[in-house]
Amino acid sequence: MGAESGARARTSKKTGFVYINPAKRKPSQYEEITLHTQWDPRNFAVAGWFNLDKNGQPPWREDATLLKASDWWEYRDPNAEWFRPFVKRQADIGRSIEQTIAGAKRAKTCAAFDASWTEFLQTHYAAYRFAEYGLFLILCQAQREAGSDVVAQPMIFQSVEKDRHAQDITLYCMELESQIEGFSDARAKDTWMDAPEWQGLRRVTEYLLACRDWGEIYLVVNCLLEPLVSSLICRELILRNAPRHGDVITSVIAQAAESCRENSTASTKAFVELLLKQAPEHNLAVIKTWFEKWLPLVEQAAQDITPLFATLDLCNTDGSEALNNVKTDFNKFIADLGLTSILEVGA
Repeated sequence: MGAESGARARTSKKTGFVYINPAKRKPSQYEEITLHTQWDPRNFAVAGWFNLDKNGQPPWREDATLLKASDWWEYRDPNAEWFRPFVKRQADIGRSIEQTIAGAKRAKTCAAFDASWTEFLQTHYAAYRFAEYGLFLILCQAQREAGSDVVAQPMIFQSVEKDRHAQDITLYCMELESQIEGFSDARAKDTWMDAPEWQGLRRVTEYLLACRDWGEIYLVVNCLLEPLVSSLICRELILRNAPRHGDVITSVIAQAAESCRENSTASTKAFVELLLKQAPEHNLAVIKTWFEKWLPLVEQAAQDITPLFATLDLCNTDGSEALNNVKTDFNKFIADLGLTSILEVGA
């Protein structure tokens, strides 16, 4: 940060930070902590970049995405979350899962799982952690290149949530090994690599890992993959069926993931609103191109998952009905984003 900006960084306690343009009358704690920690010559780094790479490129570049914005720092995450409340929320989730496991252990409920559910957990549910860990890596790439600190922060939090969910699944499988005789997730990696139910999602995950446009990554993950595939797995397949098989633990783990997804959905909506406010025609055209490229892949990934519903003895619905439920909610979500003109999925 240049000398001029450093000198004017604070005023009196009454007025707070002068370099923040608050969304409301006064800056919130979220704004004071988050805004302009990622400095840029477009803001207050009056001396320019001092840390160019060997090719003379700065650490953050406007051409890191095809999306355009006149001011990336105008974005505000509606969750208004920063590090301390984020860590507290994650700790609360961890404690709820630990307490649920402890209660199930005392009641010995895991021993009552039917064979189809136990098989599902040790193969397909265990394999799901690879998809979540892949999204962790994908979102890490996106947040590194994001146009501003306020835009990057929700991506950082979402990436950590994906890593936490992958670890929750792993730890739960380790717990089940001690509670269910013969339980083993040793086949999980082979299931992820070879089982036909997962190849569509694995393909999308690997393509996203190779993507280098941070805006494309963020919108494909949150506008397509999460509502169409993650919701199908977490909500329709796991959350709605675990209780029918006497499994309260997986329900709590899945609900934690769904709760985090609600936060990410709100953040995504605010991001799209910024894009459509600052450069609507350009950004709509770019998003339309991306969605036309990625939607067939994501829809195939969702379709591939549907046979898993038939493997459960006490499944509350079939895969086709579950997929239709997800598509109906997806279309409502796209309408809420103001993107119906460029995308709508038929049930």
